[in-house]
Amino acid sequence: MHRRPFRSASVAAAVLGVSVAVLTGIEAPASASASAPAPAHPTTADAMRAASSSSLLGAGPYRSPTSEAARNAALLAATDPAGAAAARTIAQYPVATWLGEWTQGTALAKTIDSAVAGAEQTGTTAVFVTYAVPDRDCGGYSAGGFDETTYDAWVDQIVARLDGHRAAVVVEPDSLAMLSNAACSTVLDEQRYRILAREVAAFTAAGIPAYLDAGNSNWVQPAVMAARLERAGVRKARGFFTNVANYYPTSQERAYAQKVSAATGGSHYVIDTSRNGQGWRGTWCNGPGAGLGTTPRVVADGTALDALLWVKTPGASDGTCGGGPRAGTWWSSYAQALVANARLGAPVPDTAPRGAVELVAGTGGGIRLRGWAFDEDDPTQPLAVRVVLDGAPAVTISAGAARPDIDRAHGVGSTHGFEGTLPAAEGAHTVCVTAVGVGVGGDTDLGCRAAHAYRHDPTLALEAATVATAGIAVRGWAFDGDTTATPTTVVVRVDGRDVATATADALRADIGRIWGVGDRHGIALTVPGGAGKHTVCVVARNTGPGRDRAAPCRTVTVPASAPVGHRDAVTSSAARRVSVAGWAFDRDDVSAALRVRVSVGGRVVGTVTANGRRADVDRVHGGGRSHGFSGTVAVASGKRSVCLTAVGVGAGGDRSLGCTTVTVR
Repeated sequence: MHRRPFRSASVAAAVLGVSVAVLTGIEAPASASASAPAPAHPTTADAMRAASSSSLLGAGPYRSPTSEAARNAALLAATDPAGAAAARTIAQYPVATWLGEWTQGTALAKTIDSAVAGAEQTGTTAVFVTYAVPDRDCGGYSAGGFDETTYDAWVDQIVARLDGHRAAVVVEPDSLAMLSNAACSTVLDEQRYRILAREVAAFTAAGIPAYLDAGNSNWVQPAVMAARLERAGVRKARGFFTNVANYYPTSQERAYAQKVSAATGGSHYVIDTSRNGQGWRGTWCNGPGAGLGTTPRVVADGTALDALLWVKTPGASDGTCGGGPRAGTWWSSYAQALVANARLGAPVPDTAPRGAVELVAGTGGGIRLRGWAFDEDDPTQPLAVRVVLDGAPAVTISAGAARPDIDRAHGVGSTHGFEGTLPAAEGAHTVCVTAVGVGVGGDTDLGCRAAHAYRHDPTLALEAATVATAGIAVRGWAFDGDTTATPTTVVVRVDGRDVATATADALRADIGRIWGVGDRHGIALTVPGGAGKHTVCVVARNTGPGRDRAAPCRTVTVPASAPVGHRDAVTSSAARRVSVAGWAFDRDDVSAALRVRVSVGGRVVGTVTANGRRADVDRVHGGGRSHGFSGTVAVASGKRSVCLTAVGVGAGGDRSLGCTTVTVR
């Protein structure tokens, strides 16, 4: 949606533009050379709504030689040549004349008379905007307006001065789109419907086509807006307008307006294209990157669209947002950007859908899809997304899921996401996605991608079971197709007995490349295994649908071996005392805490037990954390050779950990 800040009197009273050729390849329509009398306009609602756009609007909207853009072109000529050039470009095209509290009495009469006279001399139509309804936007940026009595009298003055002349009126931008929000009371709603109904009926009786507010395509739903328009007397008016001071693409606005028109008895409409050349800019206020839109023109294509107008004054700031000056002030740098980004050509190009496929990934029982798509021809309608699997039509899904990020980026509403799972047999597949258009622009190919579908049961492999220092080294990989982002739990069995439970989360970039499931699905651990021949098996625990799955088992023969260990330190810590430290374990039974003999001169002087915590040993060998030893034994003073021996528990015997010469105090 958008809000509009209050416009200054000096800005709003301005009337825009003289007609000459501007940007390369674009020509402004030629002006009539002599004054032409205004034709008799219909003065009943039925006749007004039945008239053609060309009979009401003639050769198009009037261009004023004293427009705000024209005045700024002159003011900036000496100090800002680039700004002056941009202002001159904008001045080539007609912009509506805004009327509000700043135009009363003599000022009101002069403003209207000047535009009407200029229009009659050129065979064009003066377009005005009324913008002074009580509580304008319910106390928001554009707070203000007259009270009801003053407003009615003011409108009567406008009607009286326009009666008998060719003109059109855009009635109170935001006045209906703003209703029923937290700031607008029910009493204010009722007052506004009453005021607007009187206003448009008065304009129609004077032969002036009037257009009521219908917001824009991303503000109020068509059915809701149609109901508001009905209460505001749209059937007593020519119709309604959309997109004033906003940026939504013409095709998008037209699709929205056609729905509103159909719901209000075929009401006609006009669209503000003054700044929509680049589409939605992420904000209504001084949208960055905006460009001038299609030049003003009357449309006679058999639809309810009467004209494309420049209602908002291009180059006038929306307010102090985005580094701009106060609302209504001419902003030279912004005007230059509007001209640089201008798209002044065809008003309603054929627009195909837009979208993207963000994810095509295998999962249990199929392939996951995620993405977004919309068609500017009707952004309120969720698109059909056609999916082809291996060259054959597979399924059509709706792009109607919530995607507020798409609305923020493109201003088309938030219900344009799609996500789902395409059933597919296990194996490699090619998935192609097409967004199906709803307008004349055709469909859009969103591309093809390869993906591997998985079964619901886990997929795994036991690649190796080999002899390790602390038992049997087990290597492989496993993942569950239903939860590929989560590591799978595996159980290792040796000779039919569960000996370890682990998580398959070791780095395996090759598995990620081959299967497309990510790199952290490796199995790498050491399990107990004493001397002898063993059968090693791995079972992956299932998550979701399916069942546990086992990989083919492997056999390994573990030879008998003496303990392994290390003598870390032998020191004399006190008089007639020697302290020893290190680690030791026996592969034949890694759960056992070994005894370590301490000998001096070939005589055993004590033993220590290798049951202390040594996480570092477990990290290296995988035999468990409780294989450290440290202790103190009594040794006679003097220079001594202290030797350590790990006492084995299996057939491999004992293991000398070596000797250290130490001077005992």
